[in-house]
Amino acid sequence: MQCTKVTKSVFKKLRQPKPKSHKYQNGLTLVVAGSNQYHGSLVFSAVTASRLVDLLLICTSHSNFSIVKKYSPAFIVHPYGDALKLAKKADSILIGPGIDESQRMKKLVTRIVSKNSDKPTILDATALHLISPYKLHSNCIVTPHPKEFSAFFKIPPTQENVLKVSKWFDIIVCLTGKTDFISNGKKLYCNSTGNQSMTKGGTGDTLAGLIAGFAAKSPLLESTLAACYLNGFTGDQLKKKQGTMFNAEDLMNALPTAFKKLSK
Repeated sequence: MQCTKVTKSVFKKLRQPKPKSHKYQNGLTLVVAGSNQYHGSLVFSAVTASRLVDLLLICTSHSNFSIVKKYSPAFIVHPYGDALKLAKKADSILIGPGIDESQRMKKLVTRIVSKNSDKPTILDATALHLISPYKLHSNCIVTPHPKEFSAFFKIPPTQENVLKVSKWFDIIVCLTGKTDFISNGKKLYCNSTGNQSMTKGGTGDTLAGLIAGFAAKSPLLESTLAACYLNGFTGDQLKKKQGTMFNAEDLMNALPTAFKKLSK
C-alpha cells in the first residue's frame, strides 16, 4: 500500500504566532486528564500543550490539584465537573491521559465529544476505552497503540486498516508504533522518526499534548503529522546525545530545542 512519508516540510503548513499577536489569539486548549492514581500522564500532556498555546485549562481529580499547581503556576485547574462549560471556550480539547475507567468518566467523555463537534478533539489512552468509534465526529483524532487499536476498532492494527477505519468513521487515526501510520480516510501517511526508548511511559502523552497544542490553531491533519514527526525527532536527538537512557520527562523538556531546529 502506498504511504506518504512525513517530513519536516509539514511544519511550513502550521500557523505561526504573528509578531504583534496578543493573548487569546494563539490558542486555548482544554486538557481533561489525570486521576487519583495517575498524575504523570496529565503533567506530560499538559506541559507539552502549554508550550504551544496562550492558555491551558485543566480538568482533573481534586487529588491532582496541588501537584499540578506546584508544577506550573501557569496552569488553570478545575474539577471534572467544569469540563463541559470550559470546552465551549477551547480551541482544542484533549481527553484521556490517565483518567479513570469509570461510568462517571464514560458519561463525561461522551458528552464532551457529542456537544463539541466543531472543536478539534484528541482522544487518547483511557478515553479510547470509554467511547465507541460510532460516537465520534469529523473533528476527532484518536491515537491508539496497536493493542488499543484492536480493542477500539475490532480489527487488526495494520496500515491498511488505519486508512479503512479513518474513512469509515470520518476521523483522523494515528496508529503509534515503530512507524506511525496516520490517515484522514483519504490518504495514508507514515512517520519513521523515533527509536526504542519511545516505548517508555509518558512519551505518548507528550505526543497527545503536541497534537492538541498544534490543533488549537492549525488544521487537524497537519497538526497530527507535525506532532508525530516532532515527538520522534526529539527522541532521536536525545538518543544521539545520551543513548537510550532517557525518559518521558527528558523528552518533554527537549521538545522546544528540537522544535526550533525543525522550524528553521
